[in-house]
Amino acid sequence: MGIVVRKAKNKDMLPIQRLVAKAGLREDGIEQYIESFLVVEDEEESLIGTVGVEKYEENGLLRSLVLDSPIWNAKLSLEFLQLTLKYAEEQNIETVYLCAKGTNALFRQLGFREVGKEDVPESIMCSEHFKRNVAVEVKVWACELTE
Repeated sequence: MGIVVRKAKNKDMLPIQRLVAKAGLREDGIEQYIESFLVVEDEEESLIGTVGVEKYEENGLLRSLVLDSPIWNAKLSLEFLQLTLKYAEEQNIETVYLCAKGTNALFRQLGFREVGKEDVPESIMCSEHFKRNVAVEVKVWACELTE
């Protein structure tokens, strides 16, 4: 069992949008930020996962995190998210934010903490993805990447 994680290319647009829509997430805006997405392929080069890392000044917004394959387990999910955070750090992102409907132990394990919506930087609050997805039942999480 081998997987490959790589930066998305324009040819990945439709498969990413399908994967995100299948997961019940909003796929609008992906075309504007395709260069900020990572994709996961299985041995047959089928797209089985994706995440966007949009950069806003020194902050980042994780979006459209989808892992869709029978091979996914907690260990692979953790490794993929660790790789995603490393990628964000390489983009000189100091703090990563994400919106999630629930509490996920995986986020806490990676150093995310729940923050109030009023504590989110304006650059993130103004992003189209954040504005579309932040709602009463959505929690906002933040992870500091710099010491």
